[in-house]
Amino acid sequence: MNPADNVQTMASADSESRAGIHASEICEGLRSSSRDTSSSSPFSPVIRRWRSRESGVEGLRIIAMVMIVAYHSCWNSTAVHDVALGSSAFDLWALSLSPLGKTGVAIFFLITAWYLCEREAPTFRSSLRKACYLALEVLMYNIILFSEYHILVPNALLSVGDIVKNLFPISSNALWYVTAYIMFLLLYPFVTAALHAIGQSMHARLALVLFAVWGIAYGLTRYATWEFPTLSFIYFIYLYILLSYYRWYLREITPSTAWLMVAAGCVILVVHITSCVLAFRYTGNHSYTNIDHLFLTGEGKLPVLLVAFGLVSLAVRCHRRIIGINAVASAMFGVYVLHENVVLNDLLWSEMFPLKQVRTWRAPIAMLIVAIVCIVVFGTIVDILRQLLFAMTIDKHFNTWFDAAYRWLCGCRLAQWLRASLQPVKGSWTTQKGEHHE
Repeated sequence: MNPADNVQTMASADSESRAGIHASEICEGLRSSSRDTSSSSPFSPVIRRWRSRESGVEGLRIIAMVMIVAYHSCWNSTAVHDVALGSSAFDLWALSLSPLGKTGVAIFFLITAWYLCEREAPTFRSSLRKACYLALEVLMYNIILFSEYHILVPNALLSVGDIVKNLFPISSNALWYVTAYIMFLLLYPFVTAALHAIGQSMHARLALVLFAVWGIAYGLTRYATWEFPTLSFIYFIYLYILLSYYRWYLREITPSTAWLMVAAGCVILVVHITSCVLAFRYTGNHSYTNIDHLFLTGEGKLPVLLVAFGLVSLAVRCHRRIIGINAVASAMFGVYVLHENVVLNDLLWSEMFPLKQVRTWRAPIAMLIVAIVCIVVFGTIVDILRQLLFAMTIDKHFNTWFDAAYRWLCGCRLAQWLRASLQPVKGSWTTQKGEHHE
C-alpha cells in the first residue's frame, strides 16, 4: 500500500499538469515539460501546476493517501500479529481499516492511468525522464532522512540492508509502489503501442481473459491465487490494460453506475469483515480476524477495484480548480515517502505507535486519528518546501541535464553497436512469414 511525484500524466502538456501523478502519486508523471522555462519568479512553474490541476482528482488523491496512512497505522506495526483483533471497539476499528491501504493504492494508480491513456503515442524518452525525476526525489528524501536519523540517534545500529535500502531505494524495493511505478513507466510506451497495434478486438479479449482470471477467479476467492502479481509492476500493467480499453473504446459510465460500483464494493467488504468478526465471536478462534482471512481486502481483489474505479470515474467529472486542494495533493508523495521510509517506519509503528501498546491507551482510536493527521500534515509541509527548493535549483536545469545524458547514451559506441546488432536480417521469421503468405 504503498502506494504510491507526482506520478502524473503523460497525456500532453495540459494533461501532464492536470494529472499531477505524484507517486504520490503513489502513489499517481512528475513535472511539466516547462521546467526550464524562465519566468519572473522561480516558483511560477510550481504555482502554475497547482492552478492547472483538477481539484476533484486531487481531492481524491488526498483521501487515498489518508487511507494508506490509516491502514499502515494498524497493519505496519511489528506487534500487529500478536494482537487478538476483534475483541474490542478498537480492534473492530482496526479491522475496518484493512481494505483502505489496498484501495488507496488502486486509486493512486488508476488516477495516473486515467491520464496516461490520453496519449496515443508516448515515447520512451518521456517516460524515462519522468522515472529519473521520481527516483531523484526519492533518493533525496532517503539521504536526508537517513542522515538526520544518524545524527539524532548516533548509537543506532543500522543493518547493511537498511543502509542499502536508503541509498538504493528503487532497486532495493524499499518503497514497493515507487519501484513498481517506475518499472511501469519504463514499459508504458511499449505496452501502449502494443495495445494499439493489436486493435480493439484483441484488446477486448485480453482484458476479458485477465479480468476472468485475476478479477473473478482470484478477485473473489481465498486460495486461488492464479499467480496474481502482488506488489509488482505487473499489477499496474493489468490495471492499465483494463482501464485503457474502457477509456479508448467504451462509453463513459454514468454517475449512478459509478456510485453503484462503489456501493457494491463497500457492501462486499463490510459483509466480508463482519462475517470474519462473527466467526471469531462464535468460535473464539482468533485466526478468523487474521489478515489472511481478510482475503477480499488484498491487492487486486474485486471489491477493492470496484470502489477504486467508481471513485476515480466520479472524481474526473469534477473540473473545478482550487489551488489550496491542488497544492496539498501535490505533496502526497512526500507523505508516502516520509512515513514509509525504512528508518522512520520502525520508529513510527514499532516505538511511537505500536499497535499492542496503543490499544491499551485511554482513547486509542482518537490518538491514532491524531497521529494519522499529524503524519499527513507534516509530510505535506515538507514536500511543499521540497517543491519550492527544487523549483529554485534542480527544476531549472533538469531537462537540460537529462537531454545531455540521453544524447550521450544514445550516441555512445555501445548504443550504436546494439542498434546495429538488433537490425532485422533477411530471412527473419517475419520475412519468412510474409513470403509464405505470398
